[in-house]
Amino acid sequence: METGTFASPETLAVRLKDDTTMTKTLIIMGIITTILNLFGCSGQTKKNDSWTMFSTSKSEVNELLVSTGQLTIGNDFLKIENYPFEPSIAYRQKIFKTDQIDDIDHSSYPPTIRIDDELIFLTREKKNELEEFAKRNNIKTVERPMIWGWILEPFLDTEFTTETDERLTKLLESYGLTTDQVKSLRKEVETQMLKYNFDTMLWEWGGFDASDVLRAMRTKYNKDEFEDFYKRVMKIALITKRIDG
Repeated sequence: METGTFASPETLAVRLKDDTTMTKTLIIMGIITTILNLFGCSGQTKKNDSWTMFSTSKSEVNELLVSTGQLTIGNDFLKIENYPFEPSIAYRQKIFKTDQIDDIDHSSYPPTIRIDDELIFLTREKKNELEEFAKRNNIKTVERPMIWGWILEPFLDTEFTTETDERLTKLLESYGLTTDQVKSLRKEVETQMLKYNFDTMLWEWGGFDASDVLRAMRTKYNKDEFEDFYKRVMKIALITKRIDG
């Protein structure tokens, strides 16, 4: 995930043509708030010194931007500390020996390892070391399609055109996701993803992935709800085969 530049009112406005009614309303709110801030009349105190679409608290903003933890790469093991997603095995277990790791995608952003039916997201700063680790231990390497990136594209700080929507709809359908499924998923995560990208001042325009939507939704759902969501995210993230041949 690459950090984009500050979005001007004009940049936000261009999104209005093709986004949903809810998204349009939220973006208009953002435009108004941006203009008010530019002219110093937002009504916010100097103590706060920020603007948000949703009056997101500072504590939630910090939680939205939570790190995926610290990675130590050993000769034949990976050590992951302070992993933030409670349903994950990496939340309860720190050391992963090579015989536990089914495969590694060191080309993804961020890199991931697969343990049974879940992906664990690793720090991107050690991408090259992770590639060497895979070679050294003869661990299978893969390149997974960007399924969640395509689902989450409407929430980037960039234009989402009708043409882009049609292209991604066809692409997602080729991996077995129907138009109704995609619409339902986008509706479910819309508010949280806009908070994640704009209330945090992240202004991401390059691309999202499954770890981004997990960060966004963990601040909304309770433990049971997030566990259910986590399983659904993983099921989609692990899709690799196209159904159109």
